[in-house]
Amino acid sequence: MNLQTNVLIIGAGHMGLVLGSRLKFLNIDYLILDKHKHVGDQWRKRYQGLTLFTPNKLNRLPGFYIPHSQGDYLTKDEFADYLSEFALHHQLAIKTNCHVLRVTHDGINEFSVFTEHGVIKAKQIVLATGAFNTPVKLSNRDTQFLQLDLEQLQKMDFKNKQILVVGDGASGRQIAKKLNDKNKIYLAQGKERNLFPEHILGIKTFSLLKWFGLLRLPKSFKIAQFLKSRDPFPDTDINNKVLLALGVDLKSRVVSVGDECITFDNGEKLAPDILISAIGYKDGFRFIDIPQLYKDNNEFDISAAETMRIFQIGRPWQHNRASGLICGAEFEVENVLEKLNRS
Repeated sequence: MNLQTNVLIIGAGHMGLVLGSRLKFLNIDYLILDKHKHVGDQWRKRYQGLTLFTPNKLNRLPGFYIPHSQGDYLTKDEFADYLSEFALHHQLAIKTNCHVLRVTHDGINEFSVFTEHGVIKAKQIVLATGAFNTPVKLSNRDTQFLQLDLEQLQKMDFKNKQILVVGDGASGRQIAKKLNDKNKIYLAQGKERNLFPEHILGIKTFSLLKWFGLLRLPKSFKIAQFLKSRDPFPDTDINNKVLLALGVDLKSRVVSVGDECITFDNGEKLAPDILISAIGYKDGFRFIDIPQLYKDNNEFDISAAETMRIFQIGRPWQHNRASGLICGAEFEVENVLEKLNRS
């Protein structure tokens, strides 16, 4: 496979697909690459029990129908199928099962994108890999207990195990609740979490946030900065009181992972059967083999990348609270289109 395109989109999540549909409508040459076998697999392979926390009306992709769900929120598989239908509906140019190994630049105006199936030449690149890129691990050392991250939890068919979940964000709390009925669960907590009510006056809180324009406030605004600092998420029966009533044992922050046990900041130790790391994700852009795009501390230089015509889309708080959400796709895509047109 040796191809050439104007805009190469890496990632067939909701942002990559919506951008592809707009480029097709504008008759701009593009190609979407995704490492998974099928569109939506990045959701299908996530842990059992995962649901979106935004209402279905906020999960509608531009120009497509409002997705429906069996429960109050879309499951990971329902949303995966919705993405597949969107791609099929628009007949998007996508190459799946195509893992990007390396990206180089000729120093003039063209990228070479090396994949498992050949090289693709591109004038511009959009990184649409999303917020869930590379799971953060607590330790890379061998231990007597099994260590798992969020990408290794698809089945979660554990029974009669002592399981420590580290990270009490929405995912960590969902996982603790899901596994609790057949196992002894410990949940390690760090900073204070801010959960907001799922409903206010019978209306989904996220819908109210959108209605009042809070999701679209530029991140430079003080109210937006306040929301970002608190980082709240909806309480879908995952607050401390509910978890304690179910028998989940709440622990303090983990300070070290040894060969045999975990140590918490209060000095307490625990030797679980399984350690699940749910402490978040980090960017994984080391496949971009262009030295001048990295700062002295090896941080990816976004400004330098845009100068070279590599753009990001769908990053959390890239422009506002909606940037990393499905309902932010239309705004984020139009923002990227402006940059592509100026290049």
